[in-house]
Amino acid sequence: MTYFIAGNTAVDNARSLSQSALPNAPQQPYDEPAPRRSFAVRARIGAVLRSAAEREVRLANRIDPVCPTS
Repeated sequence: MTYFIAGNTAVDNARSLSQSALPNAPQQPYDEPAPRRSFAVRARIGAVLRSAAEREVRLANRIDPVCPTS
């Protein structure tokens, strides 16, 4: 029977349960999945869009400097 213990022990509980069920079974190594790159790509795209918007605002201010920005 597995008891709930507060904290980050779910992996330890699963490991001990699997080892007690099959004590002589070979353990397969677990490889961490590669980190997702979508966050980095999204951050780069956001930076490009912000710089393009700032450039357009600067150009618009050169054309009509009295135009309100809000």
